[in-house]
Amino acid sequence: MEKIGRISPREWMTIITLVFYAHVASITVSIRYGFLADAFAKRNVPGKVYGLIGTSVFVGFAADFFFKITEICMTKWNSRKILAGSAIGLSIITLVTGFVYRIPNTTAVVAISITLRMIQGVLGFAVTLVPVDFINANFPKKFDMVNGLVNMGYFSGHGVAELIGCILYDNYGYEFAFAFAAMMALLAATATLCFLPNTQTYLSIQGKAVKDLDSTDGPPITNKTRRLSKFLVFPLIATMLINANYGVIQVTVTPFLKEEFQKSISYGGSVLTLVSVGMALGSVSVGFILQSKIISHFTAMGIGAFCIFNGLLMTFPPESLPAVYNLSPILAFPGVFIAGFGDPFMTIATLKALYGVQLQKKGILTPQVTTTITGIWIMGYCSMYYAGSFIAGVLTDYLSYSATAELLAGFCLLAVLICVLLRLNFTHVYNEDDEMKPLTF
Repeated sequence: MEKIGRISPREWMTIITLVFYAHVASITVSIRYGFLADAFAKRNVPGKVYGLIGTSVFVGFAADFFFKITEICMTKWNSRKILAGSAIGLSIITLVTGFVYRIPNTTAVVAISITLRMIQGVLGFAVTLVPVDFINANFPKKFDMVNGLVNMGYFSGHGVAELIGCILYDNYGYEFAFAFAAMMALLAATATLCFLPNTQTYLSIQGKAVKDLDSTDGPPITNKTRRLSKFLVFPLIATMLINANYGVIQVTVTPFLKEEFQKSISYGGSVLTLVSVGMALGSVSVGFILQSKIISHFTAMGIGAFCIFNGLLMTFPPESLPAVYNLSPILAFPGVFIAGFGDPFMTIATLKALYGVQLQKKGILTPQVTTTITGIWIMGYCSMYYAGSFIAGVLTDYLSYSATAELLAGFCLLAVLICVLLRLNFTHVYNEDDEMKPLTF
């Protein structure tokens, strides 16, 4: 077990700003999940169609990743400008999304909502990639801890968004929930401009980093060492399986409790609050555990997968056990908490595990390769998390909620198996170079 070094007041202010920014960014992206099904069911839109609205954000993520929109910006502008600009863009898109619901033509509402969601995905990729780049640049010695804290912001924002969104939707309507999220995004942009250091991006030092590495006794920078290891696919598969299941939990708890037990949307939102609590605790815990090197990253991933497995079956008990099934409105609280606690263990640990696999197989990890792997990580877990709404919409059109959970629980066990095999085959622990210095602190 290693001790975590001292963090200065200036560093704490920066970390708090990043956490707040991540929290708000998550709120703007997730504000709809608690009430999306109910809102579009009122307009007779089938599950697989409204599910596309939530899932279409992935198209924006993919466009940003493959066309390197954010990476190009990162070579031209500093982190503060990119994050503030993205938050302002999210505010505008979110506000417009809310008022689109007033259009009488349902087809037009769905089409415009999907288009806006895609644009939101481009901005969503930026607000996820740039903070990781910022941590690599400024907190290389404390990466796991700071990444855990920042992801606490992202993950807790999902649960808070669903609670607040459900309450605002129940009491004031669809548009008001989005207006609240848009206002928060503007506040995050202001905080970023006021408190985040004016630092260059980690990606921008690629040229200097390659020159420095070529001047050392280590392996030379060649086209082969720039390539990604094929073994990266295995940690990605595990985290994609888990985040798909978690995404399903997020969007089905509220309709499940309403349809099966006549609970209100606000009740479902209160259940989802424990997702926020679980994710916050899980993010902080895994960050400090990994930073202290108490367990390996692959072990943490396996713990996360097993938590999601238990959370699924507790939230949606088997109908074959009626005594347990009838307790679903109560069991949903600990169920979503366990799932929320486990997801950060899988997701946060996966990033450093990917860095480690690449380093062990190729011997070199340049800023460009690091950024590419980070982008793949974001694509992997976000694609399946946001696909959860579509998966849930399709499966629950044909299966009961409990049957859907049982099916997905099997994929959780597959993810656990993958993590065990990775732990047995990869012993390398990714450590930063002792000479590596932060860019600003």
